[in-house]
Amino acid sequence: MISAMVDEVFASVQGEGPWVGQRHIFVRFMGCDLRCAYCDTPDAVKSVPDAGAGNCRAQVSSGSFERESVPNPLSPTGLSALCSRLRIPGLSRPVISLTGGEPLLHRPFLQEWLPSERKMYRIYLETGGIHSAEMGALAGLIDVVSMDIKLPSATGQRAHWDEHRKFLTATEGTERFVKTVVSGSTVPEEILFAARLVAEQDRKVPFIIQPASGPLSPRAESLILFQDIALEILEDVRVIPQVHKMLQLP
Repeated sequence: MISAMVDEVFASVQGEGPWVGQRHIFVRFMGCDLRCAYCDTPDAVKSVPDAGAGNCRAQVSSGSFERESVPNPLSPTGLSALCSRLRIPGLSRPVISLTGGEPLLHRPFLQEWLPSERKMYRIYLETGGIHSAEMGALAGLIDVVSMDIKLPSATGQRAHWDEHRKFLTATEGTERFVKTVVSGSTVPEEILFAARLVAEQDRKVPFIIQPASGPLSPRAESLILFQDIALEILEDVRVIPQVHKMLQLP
């Protein structure tokens, strides 16, 4: 039976991007092929083989921060059960946020699991934006794509411009926005290149500038400059910090 390694399942407020403030059920998958300097989920970054049989930390109800340990890996049925107990009765359609790590590394699992979940939830994907083939295979199962553009100055890694360009093409026809984390080392030329890359696909795609926190955070003047640069090319450019951290929420 197909299964996936999941680091945690919990309900909280979406803290990033234009959907900030909405209640989401977060499914944080293990495994990532990037090692960004600003990563704030190191437990989920470890590779799936390295993760071994580590347990998933699952919130027990929507009204409590209490969590229990659930053995990994999880089956589609098992993961559905963990999500369903976090649903809030009411008129709104609940949202499942696929995050990580990198959720697209679990494409076969998602292809089996998501068709049933989309009957009850909107599916929101948070991704590093480099796995275009996987995105193409899942495009019909995802409602919203939150795509990162990884700037070398902020990640401490190589550039991924070509992968990002292909990924943007793979998301065409799906509701989407682009998010790029900026640090004190980010230079205007990177913002210009990223904005032009998005404009090649669609100037109306929202472009979110997210300042890194702590010692990596950029100067306020830099944030305004970066927004000015992107606004010359794109229609919707916003500076949005990680609000959940400000609220001390998970």
